[in-house]
Amino acid sequence: MGGLSKDYAVWGTRLRRQGGASAIEFALVLPLLLALSYAVVAYSYTYIVFESINYAAQQGAEAAVSVDPSLAEDGNGGGYSGNVTTIVRNTVAGALGWMPESQRTMSIGANGSNVLLVFCSPGGGGGPGCPQQNTGGSPLVVRINFPITSIFPVLTLPGVGTIPPLPATISGVGVAVLP
Repeated sequence: MGGLSKDYAVWGTRLRRQGGASAIEFALVLPLLLALSYAVVAYSYTYIVFESINYAAQQGAEAAVSVDPSLAEDGNGGGYSGNVTTIVRNTVAGALGWMPESQRTMSIGANGSNVLLVFCSPGGGGGPGCPQQNTGGSPLVVRINFPITSIFPVLTLPGVGTIPPLPATISGVGVAVLP
């Protein structure tokens, strides 16, 4: 029996010696584990925002089709293009209603005032985001820009670099052909 307790004593000493090595390994692995966790959260939210602004831009473009084209322009931003602008901006603001107010205002402004609408010429020829060919109608391009880097602080780890490496701005675009 004396030999058995001696074996346990040797194992206890070995385990105590391993405790220091485990602490050092943990100290080396913990920053990488935290950086990986942070990157997963940041990329997940970025993906959700990207899909949401694309959805909102497309919903805005689709809502523009519902405006009656027989409305005459009054020269003061009213009429057809004014109604299209109002409908699109309200639709976009509604589609992004899930976002915190500060982020929604940062991307689309108050009630969608920063949503960019480009009324393209029916004959094609391009323009910012406009089709090059004749579409048979008047294309409308709805663009939403979201400054994603203002949401997540960037971590810089030695040997790894910046976490997460994100673009400064992500954009959502929707296009519809108006009658």
